[in-house]
Amino acid sequence: MSERLQGFDYQSSPYHRPNQKWVCGRLGSGDCCTIGPDPKGHCGAGPQCKPVRDGDRWRCTRGPLHGGPCNNGPQADGICACLTPPCRPKRSWKYRRKLAVRSTLTATLGLIVLALAGTWAGSMVEPGHLAAAHSTIDDCESCHATTGRSASAWLAAAFGQHPNLPVDTQHACLTCHDVGEAPLAPHSLATLPTAGPAQGSTLGPWTVELNRMVFPDPETPIACGTCHQEHEGASADLRAVPDSQCQVCHDQRFGSFVSGHPEFSDYPYDRRTRIIFDHASHLGKHFADEPEQAPQSCSGCHVTATDGRTMEVRGFDDSCGACHAGDIAGNALAGPKGVAGLAVPGLDLTLVENIGQWPEFADGDLTPMTELLLMGDPEYASVRDTLADVDLLDLDSATPEQRGAATTLAWQFKALVDAIQSKGSQAVVQRLEAALGHPLTTDEQRRLTGLLPASLVDTAQAQWFPSLTDELNNHRAGNAPATEAVRPMADEPEADDDNDAAVADDEFDALFSEDSDEGFGDLFADDTGDESGDLFGGDLFGGGDVGDPFADPQEDASPEPEVATINHEERMALGGWYLDEFTLRYRPAGHADPVVRTWTELATRQPAAEDWLAPDNPGACTQCHSLESDASGVTSVQWLAKRIPATEHHFTEFDHSTHFSLLGDAGCGTCHQIDNEAPYADSFDGRDPSQFTSNFAALEKTVCLDCHQPDQAGTDCASCHRYHVGDFKATMPNTQLSRSQATR
Repeated sequence: MSERLQGFDYQSSPYHRPNQKWVCGRLGSGDCCTIGPDPKGHCGAGPQCKPVRDGDRWRCTRGPLHGGPCNNGPQADGICACLTPPCRPKRSWKYRRKLAVRSTLTATLGLIVLALAGTWAGSMVEPGHLAAAHSTIDDCESCHATTGRSASAWLAAAFGQHPNLPVDTQHACLTCHDVGEAPLAPHSLATLPTAGPAQGSTLGPWTVELNRMVFPDPETPIACGTCHQEHEGASADLRAVPDSQCQVCHDQRFGSFVSGHPEFSDYPYDRRTRIIFDHASHLGKHFADEPEQAPQSCSGCHVTATDGRTMEVRGFDDSCGACHAGDIAGNALAGPKGVAGLAVPGLDLTLVENIGQWPEFADGDLTPMTELLLMGDPEYASVRDTLADVDLLDLDSATPEQRGAATTLAWQFKALVDAIQSKGSQAVVQRLEAALGHPLTTDEQRRLTGLLPASLVDTAQAQWFPSLTDELNNHRAGNAPATEAVRPMADEPEADDDNDAAVADDEFDALFSEDSDEGFGDLFADDTGDESGDLFGGDLFGGGDVGDPFADPQEDASPEPEVATINHEERMALGGWYLDEFTLRYRPAGHADPVVRTWTELATRQPAAEDWLAPDNPGACTQCHSLESDASGVTSVQWLAKRIPATEHHFTEFDHSTHFSLLGDAGCGTCHQIDNEAPYADSFDGRDPSQFTSNFAALEKTVCLDCHQPDQAGTDCASCHRYHVGDFKATMPNTQLSRSQATR
């Protein structure tokens, strides 16, 4: 193997070197000269050898490949006697091919430049027909904005660094499509979620591994054309993405959904429900004695979303109102059925000095609404801190400072009532804005005030503080009135204790006075003028027409109608404000009452209003609507069940509407099976929605495998998983409306 296959010296090998541009003209006949043409193609023919002097003689040196030494030998002067006739050198085949390729390329480039310079350049370079969705686009510049119409622009677009990106690095697809704030980032997410360690990773096809070497960084921007290939024809599906493209970036690779796909992990229950509804207890306990009242199917409470992807909960009236409307109205409450609004706080009137008139029987605490309105007074904060641990109804152990703070509190409350009475709802709005530290919208003002009637405030003021205006004027002038207990007004005025005896004697004499209309003096008088003193008069047994004494008594022809009265709370059964002794209450006007809802939301941000969020409070909001706290500790009320807007896209999505025809006899139970042993209700003891136990058993992959086979429903990644994740929608084109169009 160390020996050469062919000799290359000039004496033993006729080897022709193809890298030469010119070859001898007699090469085809096998009689080419040894010298050959020069680099410019000139024939080098002449003597066949160069004789050498050997002693006194010249010796021929012609090589064996050309016949060896000649018979005549060299001439006497040492010149070779055998001369090779000249020829016309020819170009070598290599040089001919090189010239042909060069000429072809030059001609092709010239044709390209000529073609791209015309107005029909686009049709000359069209790579294929567009998809049906883009078939109306007839101008290449609509998408390929970097090209322009010149040949240089086309070449720059073809060989530039970003051929898929137009000017100013804005992707042309974004003119009509919105895929989030980071459209070229992987999955349209500025920050990718942290994935767990890869398990069961294997090598993919060589094309996948090659792409992984070219694009090793998962943060590299990805142009739309990387996955959505255009110019594949009108029937091409631009959304179809092969599995191999997904595996370029994902470490955990597997053959298909049937083979290698991981088992589901608690899918699709990733958090607790927003509405507290225990399917197991409702179906197994509440409807056990009345099965006819139970929903006959899941569609009794659930309905398909507009886009068909998810199932939504029907409205309260359709699904819950038949059983729970009375809970909102407060029919089952033993106490008041209205939410406590403005209320007179109870005070120890024996030890609180100089507060003027105050209801003696007021014994309640400051309600959350009252305290929030008082916080609009800049001096209330110090009063609240001073009275933090004080029982206002028992000030025996209170310090002088605390008793003074109680006096200040009383005047602050009176000033609040006076402000609401004189300015109406505007005073409530001003107090709330001062307490919350931000202005309220018109809608918030209506909701928070509940359109409190002015006449109701007037009635409350007259009962609570009859001389409120005079007292406030005296207090502001430095003449605070003494404390005076106000009792409810009785139907009859009570007599003074000092005149009880005199009044009693006068009343006794009047009983038998003939002039008295209220006594019994007329019993001894004779209506007929007979003064015989007959107690019964002459008509009882005389001829007077007294009628049959033994006849049935005749009813009065016009009896006074009996007026049936009900209390204020019952009169406001349909909702609204009413006066309950020392409290202005608001009764919910059915489900989703805007006033109760807004004040409940406000209570989540006020520590003093925590009791307002109890499930048994009027309105019973938190019996069904869960309370959740975010990472910063802010609590919110979940008013709506889970709804996924059409603009919201997740990694994994399931279209319910397309699967209805594939369900078996179990219907929705084919996939969603109730777990009767799950401690579902315990999940709502806290306010972290991620700590929960689902009402249903987790979905298993085998349920999907019944249909998702390669020869049936398919197993492509794109069948269940979406690439673009986020909240976005189709972008409306920016169409400028001209004045001529607007005036038509």
